[in-house]
Amino acid sequence: MISFDRHKAIDLSPRVTARVHRVDGTIEEGNTDPYGKPWVMQEGRFAGDNSLYTLYSAPQNDEVWHQERMTSHHGAHVQGGKGHISHWVGAAHGMKGLWEMPLETFLGDAAVFNLTHLTPHAITDASEYPLGEGYRINSQPGDIRGREILPEHLGGICEGDILLITSPFRGLEQPWLSTSTVNWLIQDCKIKMLGLEAEGVVWQYDLKVSAPDNSPIRRLLLGANIPLVHPLVNIGSIKSDRVVYFGVPLNMEKFEASFIRAMAFEAPEDVK
Repeated sequence: MISFDRHKAIDLSPRVTARVHRVDGTIEEGNTDPYGKPWVMQEGRFAGDNSLYTLYSAPQNDEVWHQERMTSHHGAHVQGGKGHISHWVGAAHGMKGLWEMPLETFLGDAAVFNLTHLTPHAITDASEYPLGEGYRINSQPGDIRGREILPEHLGGICEGDILLITSPFRGLEQPWLSTSTVNWLIQDCKIKMLGLEAEGVVWQYDLKVSAPDNSPIRRLLLGANIPLVHPLVNIGSIKSDRVVYFGVPLNMEKFEASFIRAMAFEAPEDVK
């Protein structure tokens, strides 16, 4: 029998409070997710029994969110490749949707890395940091930037692990994932999922360059049917190097991304 008695459950999903347009015309303010996206909802009323419901959408005149709709990429979510980037020029063939992946993909043993030791350093060349083209950043020799995350920084990964990575660094001082390290994670480590916080590790870069060179990390992982989970929180509070992770998507076909409640379970011997 599987038991989580005496395990410590750590919530990895950010708490988001919705901005709600009530049926009486009032608006209840909310907050945003770690990427600064608000969660806007409209309240409605069922005529049959006078009960209430909420729609995940914003009125056209909403002052906070002007897109009139919410997406499944708000808050903590898991994303797959099919229906998300499978239409990109040069995208890998055989991308699966979340609904086509085994349920075991989204739960199980996870290796945890808080890269506190990857302190920023002075670069000697602008090419040493990935945030450049498509950003208003012009790195110069001597600028302080985050370090590349190398395989030697990610020891102890077992085949089939879920990976949870963060660091205490922010802005241009965040360590970054390179294509060579991600290829190592895919081919050598055979990880099954990667979870990241909104800040701590740079992985979303070259987003605006021409295909097929755009968004290389997303291309590699989703092209290998390794889902991405973000933006998570509290990875840095995990004391153990290994936990049990749980964060499954909704069972909905054609859902290229899904809201999740992500959590990690620390074994009793690691709980203080």
